Amino acid sequence: MTIIPIGERVLIKPAQAEEKTKSGIYIPETAQEKKKEGTVVSVGTREDGTSLPLKPGDHVIYGGYSADKFEMDSENYVFVPFKDVLAKIE
Repeated sequence: MTIIPIGERVLIKPAQAEEKTKSGIYIPETAQEKKKEGTVVSVGTREDGTSLPLKPGDHVIYGGYSADKFEMDSENYVFVPFKDVLAKIE
């Protein structure tokens, strides 16, 4: 199934939080730091139809509080407004 965001939104697969420290101590899920980074799955368009400067596979850092989270096929995803994408990691 292909999901294409409508408007200036980006569909992101969030990066997994670290389950253990570098020294080997396991971190319980309730104490894991939630990373706000992930991989772009698909990208919407601007109101005038022009493309946003991201593409599937890009690794990004995002912020904001208006993200919509959902699960599909046992995978977590998040819709983020393009204005909340802070940086692309290269």
